[in-house]
Amino acid sequence: MTFPDSVKLVEVGPRDGLQSIENLISTAEKIQYVNLLSSAGVSEIEVTSFVSPKWVPQLADAKEVSSQIEQNENIIYTALVPNRKGLEGALESGYKSVAIFTAASETFSQKNTNCSIDESFQRFEAMKPMWEANQIRVRGYISTCWVCPYEGIISIEKVSDVVQKLVDLGISEISLGDTIGKADPDSVEELLDSLLSDFSSSLFALHFHDTFGNALDNIRKGLEYGIGIYDSSAGGIGGCPFAPGASGNVSTEAVVDLCIKEKIRSGVDRDLLEKAGKFIQSATLQTKVATS
Repeated sequence: MTFPDSVKLVEVGPRDGLQSIENLISTAEKIQYVNLLSSAGVSEIEVTSFVSPKWVPQLADAKEVSSQIEQNENIIYTALVPNRKGLEGALESGYKSVAIFTAASETFSQKNTNCSIDESFQRFEAMKPMWEANQIRVRGYISTCWVCPYEGIISIEKVSDVVQKLVDLGISEISLGDTIGKADPDSVEELLDSLLSDFSSSLFALHFHDTFGNALDNIRKGLEYGIGIYDSSAGGIGGCPFAPGASGNVSTEAVVDLCIKEKIRSGVDRDLLEKAGKFIQSATLQTKVATS
């Protein structure tokens, strides 16, 4: 079994981690969290999302956080954008990297973005001239690639169809999401066997939740297939507020530990990463105590 020599870790804690936390974390704490992650040397940080505060109140301070973090030129800073207005906000805040998101489940797409899968791509087409004109790097997310909380098991054909649409749109990095953590190594193998017969392994990132304790085994399976990009959340915080049972992003600390064990380079300082994880865990805990 040959694993990649190195992996890229995409730290999603500041966005995916915090978005599902009901009690508000202060802007200052979010800034410090991102700065601690930068000091730890993760490859990419998903800082925030330019989404309506009505839907995700936790990220209402996207512009303030974005303008005050200390950026490292060796790290990619990314913002999630749901539509053209969100992309405009990201551009105004100086982002050169954004992420867009869709799903392999029609029901989840409606619950998460208030539109069908086809309608989500119509939104992307409307955004494309803007990101091209501004030379923005775009990352794509596909939610519910294995199991949907509303529709159950999702067919490989549905996932492959959405992947192809993103490729046709010009997206060169696609994160496959295990939204409620029900993927297991066998289902990961089944999906990757199919996708990698048509697409390069370099196209994909894997985004696992550890809700049922399968995330690290699933990552091992991804490594077997040569996948070199993994999403994770320092402190293991967060999930999706629109998916019942979606708690538990796999912790970045656990992924780095796996890399250390397997002698895979991640470029992350484990001690500084732990400091970031403990900081945000403490901040969320103190917020809960203060509001209880």
